[in-house]
Amino acid sequence: MKKYLLYIISILVVLFFSCNNYLISVIVFSIFIIPIAAVLGRGTSEIAEYIGEKLSGLLASTTGNMPELMMGIWAIKFGMLDLVKSSMIGSIICNLLLVLGIAIFGGGIKFKEQSFNKLIARTNFNMLFLAIVAFIVMAYMNNYSSLDYQNLCALSLKISVVLIVIYVMGLIFSLYTHRNLFGVSENNEEIATKLLGKKELKKRNIIIFNIIVCSLILFFISEKLTYNIKQLIQVYNLSEEFIGIILIPILGNVGENFSAIMCAYQNKINLSIEIAIGSSIQIALFVTPLLIIFAFFTGTNMSLVFNNFQIIMSLIALAISYYVFQDGKTYWLEGAILLSVYIILTMAYYYLA
Repeated sequence: MKKYLLYIISILVVLFFSCNNYLISVIVFSIFIIPIAAVLGRGTSEIAEYIGEKLSGLLASTTGNMPELMMGIWAIKFGMLDLVKSSMIGSIICNLLLVLGIAIFGGGIKFKEQSFNKLIARTNFNMLFLAIVAFIVMAYMNNYSSLDYQNLCALSLKISVVLIVIYVMGLIFSLYTHRNLFGVSENNEEIATKLLGKKELKKRNIIIFNIIVCSLILFFISEKLTYNIKQLIQVYNLSEEFIGIILIPILGNVGENFSAIMCAYQNKINLSIEIAIGSSIQIALFVTPLLIIFAFFTGTNMSLVFNNFQIIMSLIALAISYYVFQDGKTYWLEGAILLSVYIILTMAYYYLA
């Protein structure tokens, strides 16, 4: 009943706050994204018992990235390309540093030591490094080649297709051809038995219903929030890049934060890592390329060229995260280190922007 009340209130908020006070609208829409994303995160965490940790982590990453994807689509329509690109980089460092930092710190407070599958972490980091390589290559082409911006956008479109293909191949590798290496549950009979029970079937259907409804509400809230952010930027002369690096990822990662922290607190550190790192991979290899393709079909020139400091931020986040996870164990101090690096990078970007 509480969830349905939340849905109704959220819809009323979207309708009521379509006003000219952009600051109030941004604050209200930002506040109401949080409980919707939290319900979405809880649903993906609960459905793990039906589909396994790997698929649940993928689902949590996908639903957790919906706000960024939706706000990215609307931002492209509103011509806010700097906001879109900075929010993609912001999402990557937010997942690797903020989300993982909070999850590891919270889990480390309850458990002295938490162990995880190093193969999962290593494979995920390899995928993420591939995306960073693509960003570095595009930055080099922008700085040292004779290509104009239109040709850079054309090259970005082709690279985007390659990134999406390798993302799909990574899913096939981890979910099918080498699923045994990733601890994917093969006990299909037990899961099937659960699904055959009327009570369990009803529970699963309610979870799926909540995920779908939350996603639809997020779509409408994202459109209103993005429009009001655009007006706020124009009225107060704010930096699109800083808002993209800080505000959009934090709002978009509420569901993932909730899921990752709950999983770490329940000593499901593998699932927690899968959610956070998997989300960064999805942003880098799927969401960002998908937005490039979307921009192309809407007649907007958008490239994979990021500024030097954004690439440096991504490399630092990737390096420190990889260092933390190389031994297969986590402690609360490592979570605090990740959080500290995130604070340092965002403070530096504030002064740079």
